[in-house]
Amino acid sequence: MYDVNSQGKSIPKARSNTAYGRATTPSEKIFTDRPNYILVNMNGTYAFSYESTGSVGGTHAAHSSYITGSVVDDAAGPVRLDIQPNGWRQTNATGAVGDITFVYTGDIG
Repeated sequence: MYDVNSQGKSIPKARSNTAYGRATTPSEKIFTDRPNYILVNMNGTYAFSYESTGSVGGTHAAHSSYITGSVVDDAAGPVRLDIQPNGWRQTNATGAVGDITFVYTGDIG
């Protein structure tokens, strides 16, 4: 947690950006970094992919690689799921940005 400066004194070590948590709302059917957990924010039936067959930011439209994992009804959200998918899609309608939140907790705390 500390570095030593030119005079031999301890000074606080700068934290990297990965030290802090963040949340993103990725588009559906796009490869994304695996989160620590996700939030399902909208009613619907959702499927998640766990396969690593593409690059982050690339299109991930192969329906066979998604597993149905959540059905949210009657404005019950947000619902936390402790899963680490690398993509999502809505199976009963067209998904929109904000339907699913990927949460990254960082490496401090």
